[in-house]
Amino acid sequence: MSEMKDTKQAEQKNKTEKKDSQIKVSDKKIQKNQDKKVIEELKTKLKNVEDKLLRELAENDNLRKRHEQELSDSHKFAIKNFSLDILTVSDNFQRAIHSIPKNDLEKSTVLKNLVVGLESVEKEMHVVFERNGVKPFESMNEVFDPELHQAVSYKNSDKKSGAIIEEMQKGYKIANRLLRPAMVTVSKGPEEKKDNSSEQ
Repeated sequence: MSEMKDTKQAEQKNKTEKKDSQIKVSDKKIQKNQDKKVIEELKTKLKNVEDKLLRELAENDNLRKRHEQELSDSHKFAIKNFSLDILTVSDNFQRAIHSIPKNDLEKSTVLKNLVVGLESVEKEMHVVFERNGVKPFESMNEVFDPELHQAVSYKNSDKKSGAIIEEMQKGYKIANRLLRPAMVTVSKGPEEKKDNSSEQ
């Protein structure tokens, strides 16, 4: 009888151990699933943080570039008003040189030397302009562009309509921006000839 009792107890113990091992296996599976879930959540959070960090870095880089561009522009264009004032002086030098009659120049060495001096000062001014990014642009024989030119008058000429035929004042740019428009005369094209045969 005690053997039967022992056998029953042994069977009971085996059943309990089996149940315990099944519970442990089940718990391990649950734990594994929970661990996988936690790992996936952490991976998602990490990816979101990485994306956010990359966006922030890109935005900071864009801000830095914009700031550098603004600084560069402010350095380039800080001399705008000063340049415009000095250009007026340069224009007066040109007017002074062109106002002296050529035959008077040939007669007087003093006058000739004065003009040479004025021209060298004007040249030096243009060297200083170019060193600071202020450059003249060509207008003669170009097509009139309201962004670059200021039309003072229109005349008939052999050139096609819209071509610049005379430049009264040179135009200048500072870096790639317009500093001062060129004052020009624009062609209206050849003068139309009146047909006399229709009058007869």
